[in-house]
This record gives sequence, C-alpha cells and structure tokens, in this order.
Amino acid sequence: MTKADIVNWIIENKDVKASKRDVSKVVSRVFELISEEIINGEDNHKIQISGFGTFIVKRRAPKIGRNPKTREEKLIPERYGISFKVGKKLHRRLNGQ
Repeated sequence: MTKADIVNWIIENKDVKASKRDVSKVVSRVFELISEEIINGEDNHKIQISGFGTFIVKRRAPKIGRNPKTREEKLIPERYGISFKVGKKLHRRLNGQ
C-alpha cells in the first residue's frame, strides 16, 4: 500500500469534503510528524499508535562484517534501526481472533 492508495481510500470511503490534493497533504504531514518524532522525539525515540503498534529506534552495536567473495573483514560502524512491535488488537485481528 502506498500513500496514494491511502489518499484514494480516504476519498472513496469517507465523507470528505476536501480535495484530493488537501487529503494528500494531510497524509504526507502525518508521516512527516511520525518521522520527526522517531528522529527527534524525547520519549526514547518511540512512537506508539494505540491498537496498531509501536515503532522503536534501536541502536545497533558496531561489528565485524566479512565480504563473502574475498573474505576480507571490515568494521561495520554503530548505526540505528527501527523495530516495530505489533499491538494486541492488530495481532488478534491478524490471527483471526
């Protein structure tokens, strides 16, 4: 599903009196806010959406990696990744409960 799919779904399924352009701006802004909060948030870089799940920034420690062709070892520096923990409601719906 893309942002365009979300915009089209909102327009087709909800009684929205806004233009497609305005709905698109709102959807884009929501994703911008989520991204900004993940990057700059004070709550341990965590976004919790009730009934859906939680996005958590996790620090990945530096490690030694290896090129499979040459077997040359290389240090992979510390980096950050995002983890998602599914919420109870979504988990139950996914498993047909």
